[in-house]
Amino acid sequence: MASVIDQALLSGLSFLIGLALIRFASKETYGLYSQLYGVGLLTTTLLGALIGSALNTLAARLPADERSRFVARTARLQWLASAVLAVIAGTAVGATTSLVGLTKSPVLLGLSFTAFIFAQGSREYCRTALFIESRADAVARMDLVYVLATILGASVSLVAGDISVHLIFLLLATSNGISSLWFSATLWRGAPQEVNWEKYRTDARRLWSLSRWAVIGSGVGWLGNNSYLYFAGAMAGVAALAELNAARLLLIPIVIVGMAWVTVARPAMGQMIANSENKKLRAFVWKSTVVMEGFALGYVALLLISFPWLIGPVFGDKYSGVTDLILLWGLYFSVNVARNVGTVLLTSYGTFSDMFWQGIVSLMILLAATLALTPVFGVAGALSAMILVELWELVVNYAYMLPRARRQQVVLK
Repeated sequence: MASVIDQALLSGLSFLIGLALIRFASKETYGLYSQLYGVGLLTTTLLGALIGSALNTLAARLPADERSRFVARTARLQWLASAVLAVIAGTAVGATTSLVGLTKSPVLLGLSFTAFIFAQGSREYCRTALFIESRADAVARMDLVYVLATILGASVSLVAGDISVHLIFLLLATSNGISSLWFSATLWRGAPQEVNWEKYRTDARRLWSLSRWAVIGSGVGWLGNNSYLYFAGAMAGVAALAELNAARLLLIPIVIVGMAWVTVARPAMGQMIANSENKKLRAFVWKSTVVMEGFALGYVALLLISFPWLIGPVFGDKYSGVTDLILLWGLYFSVNVARNVGTVLLTSYGTFSDMFWQGIVSLMILLAATLALTPVFGVAGALSAMILVELWELVVNYAYMLPRARRQQVVLK
C-alpha cells in the first residue's frame, strides 16, 4: 500500500505538470519537455540496469549487515555513474537544441538538464536502497517531499508567468536534491570512510557481471518504449507529439499501479527464486497478472464511458484530437501490463542476454512498423506500432523465454 501511495504521488505529479503545460504553455513547449523528459528516463533506465537491477539480485542473497554495507558502498558507484551520464546528457541536449533552434537558451537548458539528471539519479538510488530494506514507507515520505517541493516551485513559476523548459528542469533538479539529501547522507556514512579501491573494483565487477547485458538491453528497451517521442516529433511535428502525450495523461492510474507493483515484486521474486519457492512464485505471477489486467481493462472501460464529460475540463480547446488516441493508449496499456509481469520475472531470473536479443528483434519490428504506419496515420500510426511490439513480446515472454529461464534455473540448482 505504501508503494501504491508512493507511485500515486509520483504519477500524480507527472499528471499535474502535464496538465499545467497543456493549460498554460504552448504545444511546442510541452512537446520539447516530453522529448527531454524521455532522455531523463533513458538515463534512469541505464542507471537502473547498470547498478539497480544487479544490486537487487546480489543484495537479496546477502546477510543483513553485509547487505547494508554493500548497498552503501554501491551508492558511491551510482553517484559517479550519475555524474558522468549527467554531463554527457546535458552537453548533448544543449548542443542539439542549439543546432536545431528549439530554445533561445541552449546553455541554460544544458546546465539545468545536467543538474536534473544527477539529482534524479541520486534520488532513484535512494529509492532502490530503501526498497531493498523493505522500507516502502520511507520511500513514500521521501517522494512526498519531492512532490511538495516541486509543486511549491511550480506555483511560483506560474505566478511569475515563466514556464520555460530550462526552468522546469532546474526546478525538478532542486526538488530531487532536497528530497534525497538526508538519505544520501545516510548512505555516505554507511560506507567505510577509508577508501579501499580494491573493494570498490570488486563491487563494480560483481555488478557488471550481471548488468553488462542489462545495460545494452535497457537501452534497446528504452528505444522501444520511447522512440515514438522522436519519430512522432520528426514526422508529425512537436505539436502533434503534444497531443499524443496529452492523451496518455488520463491513463496515468494504470502506470501508477504498474510501477508500484514492479518496485515491490522485483525483490520479492528475487527472494522466491533464491529460495527455490517455485509454487509460491507461480501463484504470485498469475495473481499479479489477473489483478493488473483486471484493473487496466476496468479503468479503460470507465474512462471511455466518462470521456465525453472529461475532454472539456481537462484538455480545453487546444487538444481536440485526443479521443482516438486515448482508445489506442488504453489498448497499449492493456497489453503492456500483462507483458510487464513476464519481463520483471525474466529480470529476476537474470536472463539479461536473452532479453537483449529479444529487444533487438522488437526494435527492428518497431522501426519497420513505425516507418510504415506513421506517414499514413500520423501519431496514431506510431502508437499502433508500439502496440504491435507489445503483443509480440507478450507472446514470446510466456511461450518461450520464461519456460527457458525456468529450465536453466533448474540446471543451475
